[in-house]
Amino acid sequence: MAARVAAGTRFDSLVVTKPAPERSLVMVSAKPALVKAAAAGRTLASAAEATTGTTLVGWIQGLTSFGAFVAFPGDLTALAPLEQLSDQYISTPEDSFFVCQTVVAVVTSVEDLPDGRRLRVSLKNSVASVAATGCLDPASFLLTYFDELEGLADAAPLAEIGQQTTVRVKQKHSYGVVVAPTATQGAIPANASGFVTADQAKDAIDKCKPDAALAACVLDVDVEKNIVDYSLRTALVAGGTGKAGRATAHAALARALAEGRETQAVVEVVKEDYLVLSLPLLGNAIAFAVAKSFNDRSKPFMRFKVGQRLSGSLVRAEPNRRALVLLRPAPTAPARTGSAGSSADKRAAKDPVDPAISFFEDFQPGLVTQARVQSIKGVQANLDLAANIKGRLHITELVDGPIDAAVASPADAFAAAGVRAGETIQVKVLGWHDAKVYKYLPITHRASPMKTVIETTIRPAALAADGAPPALSLKTIKPGQVFNGFVKGIREQAAKGWTEVQVVLGPALVGHLPIQAATSSHAVAANPGRYFVAGTSIEVQVASVDVDKKAIHLVPHGRYTREVAPPPGSAAQLVRGARVLAVVGKIVPDAMLVTVGMVVRPAGDEGSVPQLLRIKGRVDAFDAADTLVEKPFAGFAEGQPVEAV
Repeated sequence: MAARVAAGTRFDSLVVTKPAPERSLVMVSAKPALVKAAAAGRTLASAAEATTGTTLVGWIQGLTSFGAFVAFPGDLTALAPLEQLSDQYISTPEDSFFVCQTVVAVVTSVEDLPDGRRLRVSLKNSVASVAATGCLDPASFLLTYFDELEGLADAAPLAEIGQQTTVRVKQKHSYGVVVAPTATQGAIPANASGFVTADQAKDAIDKCKPDAALAACVLDVDVEKNIVDYSLRTALVAGGTGKAGRATAHAALARALAEGRETQAVVEVVKEDYLVLSLPLLGNAIAFAVAKSFNDRSKPFMRFKVGQRLSGSLVRAEPNRRALVLLRPAPTAPARTGSAGSSADKRAAKDPVDPAISFFEDFQPGLVTQARVQSIKGVQANLDLAANIKGRLHITELVDGPIDAAVASPADAFAAAGVRAGETIQVKVLGWHDAKVYKYLPITHRASPMKTVIETTIRPAALAADGAPPALSLKTIKPGQVFNGFVKGIREQAAKGWTEVQVVLGPALVGHLPIQAATSSHAVAANPGRYFVAGTSIEVQVASVDVDKKAIHLVPHGRYTREVAPPPGSAAQLVRGARVLAVVGKIVPDAMLVTVGMVVRPAGDEGSVPQLLRIKGRVDAFDAADTLVEKPFAGFAEGQPVEAV
């Protein structure tokens, strides 16, 4: 629009957006959608007229990290929070919106404040219906977009779209073929740059040699940039018409438009803002459709693929203009462009549980979606997000705080959280994992969905928060952090004289609880598997993290675990007569050196970083047995847990 405006330009219709009497002027807009809304009386005079559920036409006034500010005629402004911008996950508003973009908004809340009314709106396509505006219809954006696009330059070259012609090959690349038009191509300038994409050149790729003359079909003309898109596909070249057949082609399109019948369309080229289509039921005539909408300006390259079959209705068929097709709502998956093993086929979501999902890439971190519980095994629930896309819900992602003490097993924990086999649950995507090693993968990873597992959470705090919480790893865990973990098992190394309880902290993340940090009871240390049963809940705190050795050292915290007494918390507990757990160290002829575990926190603060101290002790030969024996330490070995007083 800005390219067409100059001094003296006349506008037939404008709408006042903001009066400024103090400056003796008014702010106006020529946006077609706003003009239509004003003409139909579908604007508000003031915020006092706003009610929940009202659908309005506005524009993006500003973008922030927490949402978008939407302005309306009458100097009104509302906030569209980040979670109300799109039905799909977007990390920032700039992903789908830009300042001054025309949008359709639905008022979701009205709050009366001392300084006026505060409005909140939703821009989700599932909520903001174009038809509900009372002044726009589903084809409004399509027609407006191409009216503005074609109004920028001479429309004569557009008459060549769909026509058969001849091009001369200049350069051949892996991504396509650069060609030049011949001197006799109607309204197309002889100095125009021509290009044939790899998809459109495959039928004649062997003939694409330098300076070769090839039959081609004109797909699109960018008059402003002087660029022409061609196709060498046999079906389009054979179906292309010469000058004598143009009237017949336009007549066929006009009949289809008049009859209002739906037709099939095949995607030939996916551009930044629109699609180039061929219409096989109308002699492979070339038509166009928008790849975006008022409220969705995201890139279309993952939603549409060359060769994809769509359905729609013609809404415009005029000489010297692009024929326009209004597509049905986007299908859940693209049509196959080749064999069943083609790339597009592999990345499409087959029978997704959430109907808003179309592709594997839709499962971005932070997306709240639907999943079906396939089974519960050990400390994880296996999920189906689609027939060909699997997910996982780890037991540590069920609740925000400690699991109820009455929960005796992982199965009980899942049941208490409402996760049962066969049920559909709401989850938030945390990230993607390699199916074999559960290593987090970048969101740009292109592995097959069948080889990738999507990690999820149902923790209430995570579901309510914007975006996805950071993935747990050795680099993100900090000393002092508290976890509601689950016992994985007992690990012992008799040769080195140590025992530890392995605790699952999160997906593929295990911490280590040394036996001296785990308990003060000799009975527990002598038979840890009896008290630390695999799968039971245990509350622990991180004492230290060794990234190089990939080790997380833990100590007890809070509720800890049932039936197990934690180690001493201060030297004051080591009084004469106190029973303690000691671990045998070095044995010398007249004494046995031992250590006693003690977990201390600065000033007794539960939130501070704890330390596991090993207090040195000594058992003399006279104190090793009740009777005097020749070898008092014969029954002891280094690393052995013993009960001492």
